[in-house]
Amino acid sequence: MIFSLDLTKPLSRVGLIVNLIFLTVVFSAISWLSFGFMTNTLPASGAHEEAQAIAQKVQDQTFSKLKAASKGKAFDEKAATEEARAKGLEAAEKEHEKIHHHAVEGWAPFAIFLLILSAIFFSGFLSIALLRRAYDAAASTILGFIAIVGGVAYASFVAFEPFLTHHELTKTWAPAGILGLVLILPLLFKGENQSQHDDAH
Repeated sequence: MIFSLDLTKPLSRVGLIVNLIFLTVVFSAISWLSFGFMTNTLPASGAHEEAQAIAQKVQDQTFSKLKAASKGKAFDEKAATEEARAKGLEAAEKEHEKIHHHAVEGWAPFAIFLLILSAIFFSGFLSIALLRRAYDAAASTILGFIAIVGGVAYASFVAFEPFLTHHELTKTWAPAGILGLVLILPLLFKGENQSQHDDAH
């Protein structure tokens, strides 16, 4: 069986590659979607509501001032409403960037928390696949441990890639992901013992 949580199930080289590709695609998608939702969708929604509230407040204040300034003269309510609305939109536009930045900061801890969860689960599933591969290849404990360290490094890089990209740090941390893959390679090239029988089921 290619996908299994049973550590005693042997896993071939091809099986490990399939697991690696599948888990990378799944958890990369989860990380990008969750990070985008927490840093764009939710903050944008909150910022829009707050900007509308500011626009309405300024509009009401402006309208009241214009009405009070008329002092009994003919009051053009339609013109005053248009002017007040324009003032409100202008005020909201000025505050929009600050509001959005504040909203993003508010959701940032939740975005990081979801990326941590993604890294943990990715590392866990990948470690199981690596242990199964080590079992199949009768690899030493040290080689299995090194491969797991590499798997954790690679999984963490993939899970946090949206955050790194957002802060333009991808190139800086890319060596960690590459090193992780390099540490997995020795286990990938080890011989096979039982997997051909297991994968046939």
